Amino acid sequence: MPEAALLGLRLPVRRILVLRPRALGDVLLATPALRALRHGFPAAELHVAVDDVLEPLLRDNPDVHQLWLLPRRRQRGWRAWWPVYRDLRQAHFDLVIDLHGSPRTAFLSRWSGARNRVGYALRGRGRFYNLRVQRDTDRHGRRRALYAAQTNLEIVARCGVQGEVLADTRLVLMPGPPEVEHRAAAMLDAAAPQRPRVGLAPAGTWPAKTYPVEHWAQVGDRLAAQGCGVLLLWGPGEEAVVEAVRARMQQRAGLLPATGIEAMAAVIARLELLLCNDSGIKHVAVARGTPSLTLYGPTNPVAWSPPAGPHAGLRVALPCLACNRTVCAHRSCMQLLDPAAVAARALELVAARGREGARACES
Repeated sequence: MPEAALLGLRLPVRRILVLRPRALGDVLLATPALRALRHGFPAAELHVAVDDVLEPLLRDNPDVHQLWLLPRRRQRGWRAWWPVYRDLRQAHFDLVIDLHGSPRTAFLSRWSGARNRVGYALRGRGRFYNLRVQRDTDRHGRRRALYAAQTNLEIVARCGVQGEVLADTRLVLMPGPPEVEHRAAAMLDAAAPQRPRVGLAPAGTWPAKTYPVEHWAQVGDRLAAQGCGVLLLWGPGEEAVVEAVRARMQQRAGLLPATGIEAMAAVIARLELLLCNDSGIKHVAVARGTPSLTLYGPTNPVAWSPPAGPHAGLRVALPCLACNRTVCAHRSCMQLLDPAAVAARALELVAARGREGARACES
């Protein structure tokens, strides 16, 4: 095995800033890299810049010394974001690692004034970093498809971190305060009292990777007919989608009231299975130890599926799979996923979860 292509940091490194503003799943997929940085630079302070609405994801993360909250909504004006930018520059970071690679984060990296600025060698943005890596390459510079959490760890490896921590892709999402956990349990019992409980998250960020509403309704009906408590999950801007699924279902489906990230994570932790499109909510299930079944189309399962754990994916065999298109005229990859097959695979995972629980009780 060749040695890692180290980036040649200017030492010492006393203060590190990781830029990972969005999105929900991507922030969670960065947590193994944060753990590895704490291991590799134990004497350094580790700071993370994240969008303010995602702060609960990292609030109690044991590897993070300080969070920098970036205003999500641009219409708030410069008075909202200028103090954050000003204070970031005055923090005198020694190392900035941009795991996002947008024009905004590339500028923030340069604006920080850090001696070591690590980011992707992307056109128009790479010039803001003085230590550049090629996207989709491992620590040895070889191009390969990797689980997204491992991709972040490969960047950390090039900063000189070594050891088994570089193979640890477990996601970190700490439980919320006791009152939040208790409230989530009560909401779940009210919305879906029947067990086993399966959460359906029918919304998605890309139209091309979203399973059709009518298919979701058929899946929900099949699960409910087999005795599952079906719970429809939604976030900001997604209520219309879950209401459309619910209206098309013949069986009963529970629906949570509007809730925050912490309560939603607590609900997901209490499910027997989460069934979803390839979206951020799936990584909440991974972090909280809930089995998941993901429906894939234009995205690559290798990049978004954890290498271990009770997690599965389904997709149809088409030559255009993993095209990464956000919009598609025909959406065949999602349209052709048979609801009967999806429900059958979900029931298999629910049954496996039940067997594991029985063995745990026996031991």
